[in-house]
Amino acid sequence: MYDLTNTSSEIREAKPQLAIFGIGAIEQHTKNLPVGTDWITVSELSKRVARKINAFLVPALPFSMSQCHGRMAGTVWLKPETLAKVVEDTVLSLYEQGIKKVVILNGHGGNFILEPVVQELNIIYKDLSIILIELEFAGITDIHAGTMETSLQLYLNEKNVRTDWVDYVPPVGREFLDYAVMELISPQGVWGTQSRGNKELGKKIMDTSVKNCIKKIHEIFNALEEKRSD
Repeated sequence: MYDLTNTSSEIREAKPQLAIFGIGAIEQHTKNLPVGTDWITVSELSKRVARKINAFLVPALPFSMSQCHGRMAGTVWLKPETLAKVVEDTVLSLYEQGIKKVVILNGHGGNFILEPVVQELNIIYKDLSIILIELEFAGITDIHAGTMETSLQLYLNEKNVRTDWVDYVPPVGREFLDYAVMELISPQGVWGTQSRGNKELGKKIMDTSVKNCIKKIHEIFNALEEKRSD
């Protein structure tokens, strides 16, 4: 694996063909999880995946589309068009140095702009292959700062987790995040059951996510190569 600790000469000589680029978020995760929860998780996952497949690890982007959390303290967000341009510029900077396979690991559920960006770049640059893998750290009633995210943070950063658990599932569907900011739906900023979180579950989620990501990467790139050789 190559990353920001390597020199330019080392990376040039290694000529990596594949890059891993995670997208995180800096946003409120109620009163007991760090605002960097999404970024911390996708950074660690990206590192583990890159190490397994010997890829160039681009530092995960900390900011993305967190407008749904409104003015809740600690939340920092980008407009959709800003995120789109940042991702595009990052991918093209890799492309210009000969890295023509890029995996974007999306660690934040609200980044709807990523799919059209990936589609457009793949269409315009015929010898570039970008794939988008959506990471699932939520469920139907475990949408934000709930069991899964609490478990992951206990596993990765136990000292940063406060244990005054907040359990709350709003009586509305997830689509309401398109209509109202989180503080109107859940005043404490949680959508799930934190008290069910535990370190063992966090390890299982991370290990499974790494395996699933690597499997998808191989399957998708192999399928793309087969299609292009037809």
